[in-house]
Amino acid sequence: MVAPTENPTLGYLLWRLTTRLRAAIDRALAPLGVTHAQYTLLASLYGFTRVGARPSQREVADWTGLEPIFVSKLARALEHAGLIERAEHPADTRAVQLRLTDHGAAIAERAIGIVQAFQEEFTAPIGGTQSPRTRAVVRTLQTLLGTVEQRSDSMSPAPATLTGQDVGEAEGALSSLLERVLAGTNTGLSRTAYIALRVLAVRGPAESPAALRDLLASQPQLGLDQSQATDLLRDLEVRGLISGAGSDRAAPTELTPAGAAVHASLAEAVTTVTRRLYADLDPDELAVAHNVLAALTQRATRLRDEL
Repeated sequence: MVAPTENPTLGYLLWRLTTRLRAAIDRALAPLGVTHAQYTLLASLYGFTRVGARPSQREVADWTGLEPIFVSKLARALEHAGLIERAEHPADTRAVQLRLTDHGAAIAERAIGIVQAFQEEFTAPIGGTQSPRTRAVVRTLQTLLGTVEQRSDSMSPAPATLTGQDVGEAEGALSSLLERVLAGTNTGLSRTAYIALRVLAVRGPAESPAALRDLLASQPQLGLDQSQATDLLRDLEVRGLISGAGSDRAAPTELTPAGAAVHASLAEAVTTVTRRLYADLDPDELAVAHNVLAALTQRATRLRDEL
């Protein structure tokens, strides 16, 4: 007799996978008091909110693929929990408009973080959520869904777009990661000190302490004014890592042999972590991100000067 799972069908495997995913996410979200189904509604509303939309209950049902009556049941439960608000739709008296409360938005953010972490762990055997294998599976499932499910584009929120908050959060996370890496080297050097050493290592000697000071102070991401930049350079000179920082004349400021060795050691530690950070990210997508961020930097600088 042939075992049922010896030659499993695609439908059977998808059913098994969906059941397992739902149960696992229910367990992961239990501390927040949210079920997988409720998360689907909260996360969808959060996505609509990010693009300034106030969807109706029917629009959320169309977007999630859930039955309207089930969405109504979920919405009432979430309203009772103080996570969403239901109100009469301003353009259609027969419709109900949904909105996250402040508490609901906070819970949604935490839940999304939990689910994203779970997805990374779940897809780890095929390289993580951004791996080519995972993206191929996603495209396959999207193709299959397209054959059995037609969702009106007018009911879909606009795709997630890059915002200043995204850029700020990424910069903060990367800065925090760099600080953690540097702390593990036991050199006692801060992120700004490492960057100052890196500037000299990559660009070569600065023509004067003032030139290097002005360069560092002109970088908004470092958060240094000229006085703080001067103090930073003097501290590096006291440590024996650079020379010429305390000179009042136009003398070059450069790495000492000890400074070059320390920078090389730090750069190696940073590079090791950076490889893990960018692992499996599509090179083409990284190129697009680079171009977008470069354009944003130029535009923000120009607009700052205009204001």
